[in-house]
Amino acid sequence: MARTSVKIGIIMLALWIIPVIGVALALTGLVIALVSHSNLKNDMSRAGIFLNSLGLGLALLNITVTFYLLITGDFDPARLLDQLEQLN
Repeated sequence: MARTSVKIGIIMLALWIIPVIGVALALTGLVIALVSHSNLKNDMSRAGIFLNSLGLGLALLNITVTFYLLITGDFDPARLLDQLEQLN
């Protein structure tokens, strides 16, 4: 189970930029790593806890920053699309 949590952690670190997927994978991997750590207490379970905790933090930071930008009005998807169209 420890290897599974490490694999989930590695995949999740690549997908934390998509908050829904990042949080779901991080929580799944963290639960698996904690269960494995309670039984084995080996380095793989510690690595799984670290990777999934790091990814969960990054995904939550992404959600927080996105909401902040949306609330303050600094992030306007329509304006961003207009700027991208002007580049072409």
